[in-house]
Amino acid sequence: MANMFCGFYSAVLASQGRFMVASWLIVAAAIWDTLDGKLARFTGSTSSFGEQYDSMADVISFGLAPSMLAYFVFFNVWGTTGVFLSFIPLVFASIRLARFNLRIGESSPGYFEGLPSPSAAVAVATFVMFNFEFWDKLRFSKVFLTVMVLVALLMISNIRYEKMPRFSIRSDRANRIKIIMMVVSVTLLLLLQEIAFFPLVAGYILWGPLRILYLSLSGNGEGEDPEPEEGDREEG
Repeated sequence: MANMFCGFYSAVLASQGRFMVASWLIVAAAIWDTLDGKLARFTGSTSSFGEQYDSMADVISFGLAPSMLAYFVFFNVWGTTGVFLSFIPLVFASIRLARFNLRIGESSPGYFEGLPSPSAAVAVATFVMFNFEFWDKLRFSKVFLTVMVLVALLMISNIRYEKMPRFSIRSDRANRIKIIMMVVSVTLLLLLQEIAFFPLVAGYILWGPLRILYLSLSGNGEGEDPEPEEGDREEG
């Protein structure tokens, strides 16, 4: 519910022209989305209802909210065309989440198939933050449209994206590297905030396609799937 409220309030503030706060609320929704599944597993309160309700909240926070932000920050001046363009985050997020729900109950590999919807929404939000932090307006509108379309397509792709690292004493080398990268990223965010946020998110988003390109050029396949992480079904 906290996730959903952040998405709803983000849409309200976007309609009022308060774009920085609206963007931060999408980030807050992504944080809640990460915590709720872990909290449910920790307290032993997971349920099929919770899994379905979580996806409904995600449609609001990572579909509707970035669409409303995109519309009011720029596309409202494009008339009917702007309406359809700003609809892109919502429709693609809903497709991804519907596909995700169909696979609930299957064993979960150690990666996401396609860009997670919270990451896509945060990419849109942090690009707005980055522009308003430096220029107090959306300066690179064509780049914004490109980012929005790219993350939408990546959401419904089969490209692999890394999950959050497991904070365990018996971590393997790959997981330890992920922990180090996460610590460095959080440190940069605390120090630089809006300045570092979008570049870090962009790096994560581009990692998937660049990995595919590297494997194709080197002649390697995707390799063996990582071991399933028990109970790790969160979308974000």
